[in-house]
Amino acid sequence: MRVETHWPLVLGLILIAAFGSWVFIHSNRSYLLRWTLVPVSLVVAVLTARLYDAGLGYAVAADLPGEFVYLGHQVVVEKKRKAGIEIWAQNGDTRLYRIAYSKPAEEAMDKAREQAKGGQPVVMRKRAAAPGSSGSSERTESGTDQPYESNVLLPSDINPKTVARNSVAER
Repeated sequence: MRVETHWPLVLGLILIAAFGSWVFIHSNRSYLLRWTLVPVSLVVAVLTARLYDAGLGYAVAADLPGEFVYLGHQVVVEKKRKAGIEIWAQNGDTRLYRIAYSKPAEEAMDKAREQAKGGQPVVMRKRAAAPGSSGSSERTESGTDQPYESNVLLPSDINPKTVARNSVAER
């Protein structure tokens, strides 16, 4: 466990230890309080460290934002079947999401991965549901059954000020 990443936990544990020491020193008749406070503070310290570590580094089981920059994905296989897709997305902040597995979602993420191989950022948007496509399971060649569409972000979209400055300079 590193102090740089766990400083809130370390600070909390120091405060618990300081309070326990203060009670231990200043209570002259309460032996029961002394004998219970020390083991309880140790148990709380150990459980807090375990809970803190358990929450770090795992994907959030939540819906993807409506629009995000695709950074990567991985299909999660549990008990020899595809259980979900972990998607590394950037929408203001960078976060790892986990969504339920579906073949159209995997195909959309694979398409975004292929587009990202060119080196340009790929923006993914949630596709609007077509009216009347609720019951049809037919696939079309355009891939309209995919829940997300991906587009390569052009340099002019990344920094529109430089494009405007270049177009004024050309005149």
